[in-house]
Amino acid sequence: MVPRWWSVENCACILHNLTYQLEEESPGCYSKFQPAGRKSSTVGCFSPKSSKTQKEISLDAVRGMPEESNPTGVNWLCHPKAMQTYMSLLGSSQKDATLEACCGALQNLTALKGAGSSSMSQLMVQKLGALMHLRPLLKSSNPGLQKTAMSLLGNMSRTSSLQTSMAKQILPDITSLLSSSPKEMGNSDDTITSACNTARNLMFADSEVSKKVVDNSLVLAMTDLSKNASFPKGSRAASMLLHTLWSDKNLQGVVKKLGLDKSLFVNDYTTSVHKSMQLSE
Repeated sequence: MVPRWWSVENCACILHNLTYQLEEESPGCYSKFQPAGRKSSTVGCFSPKSSKTQKEISLDAVRGMPEESNPTGVNWLCHPKAMQTYMSLLGSSQKDATLEACCGALQNLTALKGAGSSSMSQLMVQKLGALMHLRPLLKSSNPGLQKTAMSLLGNMSRTSSLQTSMAKQILPDITSLLSSSPKEMGNSDDTITSACNTARNLMFADSEVSKKVVDNSLVLAMTDLSKNASFPKGSRAASMLLHTLWSDKNLQGVVKKLGLDKSLFVNDYTTSVHKSMQLSE
């Protein structure tokens, strides 16, 4: 007889695979999550003109989530009922493989920067309490699970209307990880990179939270990472975070009070990384 946990684990893994590039390949699945009159020009993805516009679109989309009791076919993959199932598993499963597959599916569903992914993030955070399920996973000793959970948070942190609440609930956990050694992040270049980028997204959202989490240990850890050739992507992400801490007036005031020298934040390498990132955006 096949153990029940094995069946659940395999189902979660199958759903993880099926949701890969879903918004690109089946944009119709996401159409109900976009306000009427706002169609995307390319595979369900568009770029809002301002963060206010993005917020209004996302809130409208969440209010308009489809509630049909019997979705069919591919529509199941991004239906609120499926999201509820993932959240239930994240809150109850003891199997790392199941947890990682659930996070992976949710990561797939929030992968793009358009309205569909943004609305999915809104649904998960505002209606389904995703952050309380993801916080414990950031401390997982399983590198794959920790990496996937961090990547999912990174996707969510791109939605401007979620950034303030995410800063309050999850930024302290992320900066705590960044202040520790790379070993605490599984020595994973991808996990380090996601953590740095997510922290940078959220630090702008709530200056009061940022004042509490930005300290000497975080800055010195980021300085070490920015020079660490063992983590090429993480090094660049850490450099961008450092540059941001000085270039933003509110954050600069925080680090000045720590008595740290400007050269830690703005130097030849961090400036070079900052310029190259601007060109790529």
